[in-house]
Amino acid sequence: MTEESSTVDSENPSAAHSDAPYRLRASSQGKRLFGLLIDLVLIILILNTLDSLFRQEHWDLKQQARSWLDLTWFYGGAMLFLVFRDLSQNGSPGKRMLGMCLRKIENLNERVPKDRLFKRNLSLFILPWEAWEIFRDPYGRRLGDRLAGTVVIDNPDAMRPMRRLLLSNLLFFGFFVIALGLQQPNMRKTSAFQVAYEVVKEDSRYLELKAAGLELEEPELHLDFREDAEDSRVRFRVNQDDEVQIFEVVLALVQEPSAHWEFKGLEFQTLKQEEED
Repeated sequence: MTEESSTVDSENPSAAHSDAPYRLRASSQGKRLFGLLIDLVLIILILNTLDSLFRQEHWDLKQQARSWLDLTWFYGGAMLFLVFRDLSQNGSPGKRMLGMCLRKIENLNERVPKDRLFKRNLSLFILPWEAWEIFRDPYGRRLGDRLAGTVVIDNPDAMRPMRRLLLSNLLFFGFFVIALGLQQPNMRKTSAFQVAYEVVKEDSRYLELKAAGLELEEPELHLDFREDAEDSRVRFRVNQDDEVQIFEVVLALVQEPSAHWEFKGLEFQTLKQEEED
């Protein structure tokens, strides 16, 4: 893109007589796409954080696949963010991090009203076409920009690049710290599995089954993380033709001196397939 084609006021002579101290420039296509990528990464971080924050710990922690309702909430939230991401009038987080802003095409010194911002992002439902339009238009205006009468320009009042870089790093580091804090239940589950597996693999009954070529199936975890916790249980199964051997490890979560799982016992039983069903 040449310097003449990237200068927005060459298309709008009225903007050349504005109070702007220098000619405002349309943001490059690569910068626009990188800003969109930042927005997508940010919404994925937000949705995953909210999902982890509001996920309740159940007594039965048997792993299950996500339902279609969970997936609808996740992808629906991402699409809503793409539609409403510019309603702050200064542009989306990705635009701000890269020093861009949204302005009216007829007056580059005026911010865009919210109704026009909403109209602009509705066309994101046809995202592949929009990305192609950015490369076709000399000013990087996609279909939504032409419908709403907007243009993305390099913000002359943007913060210095080093300050923007610092704030961006702090933002993403904050999500990283939150993720570490929310990983504690998962770490406890992993620890419970490791303790239970170490107990079972040393049991003579399992060693006989292993010698016969049989393996443990995926465990069922029944864990209690409360302060006044009941006994937690990790159950392993070994399936044979007409029998099921069940190893059930009983654990207790001890908080002092540091949180850890304490082995309390191992229960073993053999059931017929009919009884198991």
